[in-house]
Amino acid sequence: MDKLEPIVIGLLNPNRVRHVLGCRDTAVALARRWGADETDAARAGILHDITKAIDGPLQLTLCQAYGKLLDDFSKRYPRTLHALTGSMVAQRIFGENENVVSAIEFHTTGRADMSLLEKIIYVADYMEPNRDFPGVERLRELAFTDIDAALKLGLEMTLDHLNEQGAEVSPASQSALAWLNR
Repeated sequence: MDKLEPIVIGLLNPNRVRHVLGCRDTAVALARRWGADETDAARAGILHDITKAIDGPLQLTLCQAYGKLLDDFSKRYPRTLHALTGSMVAQRIFGENENVVSAIEFHTTGRADMSLLEKIIYVADYMEPNRDFPGVERLRELAFTDIDAALKLGLEMTLDHLNEQGAEVSPASQSALAWLNR
């Protein structure tokens, strides 16, 4: 972490640094609470938005360069691709393990049957201390008492927000919520 953090901070848009550090710290606290690997949580937290500043067309180019086939949703909404491209960069450039890579890949949409670290990074990204929106305090409470309930609430809030905007919902998010509701 001592070597990784300054490199990542130097690559981020300066406006993103507080969020990424907040996500890292929240992920570590959640990992401690739920018994996940704290180092993996810190590394996933610091790297989760590593490609966020890349614009949509370049996200698509990066996926193509790494040989990733995209579904129709991802092609229509390339802004969501930072999770996938970030996971590829984390693995190929920073040498991160599969747990960290998958936590980064699914931190935006979630997926069915998420691992503990995937849940932690999704929730930490959503509720880190710099976030301020209706319902975030409830999410923060749940995160330390019932991680699955916090994940479910986060997904529901995201889907409600997207529906209010008339935006399409990721099939992965729908799948994650259906899995939690089983």
